[in-house]
Amino acid sequence: MTSQRFVTGDKELDRALEKIGGKIAEKAIASGVRAALNDMTKAMRREVRVATVKKTIAARFKRKKKFGRVEAKAGAGVGKEYLSVPTRGGVGISKNNAHWYFMGTATRRTHKGGNRGRMPIDSAIVIGASKSRATAMMKLRTKTRQVLEKEVTKLGRR
Repeated sequence: MTSQRFVTGDKELDRALEKIGGKIAEKAIASGVRAALNDMTKAMRREVRVATVKKTIAARFKRKKKFGRVEAKAGAGVGKEYLSVPTRGGVGISKNNAHWYFMGTATRRTHKGGNRGRMPIDSAIVIGASKSRATAMMKLRTKTRQVLEKEVTKLGRR
């Protein structure tokens, strides 16, 4: 289940970003997106009941070379890549198998027929994202405005 959201600000904010342009607008957009991303990941973690699964929820942020192009992602198994350390036995839910917890599994059996059970679906990611949508958008707008105002005052002093 992949969903993409394309965020556009309100008209006043869009006009201000167009007027300023360049690196300053990129900086403002990036900090606004990061603020919204942090809010969403916190909300997703609050919805998860299992402590080891909370560690799998993270965010990724990437700037593209084209102006105004920022890619951001929040969810399970999304954060930084780490070298895995070999362990004995199972590790519980980790970044590599978090999809089992959130998407569920059918009843699993070994080759010899041993029952390994099934995992029910947990929609904590969807619930957390939908609960934080309004506050994340508000944080995106306010943080972008704050950075723009700060940069404009810097330019006015020069």
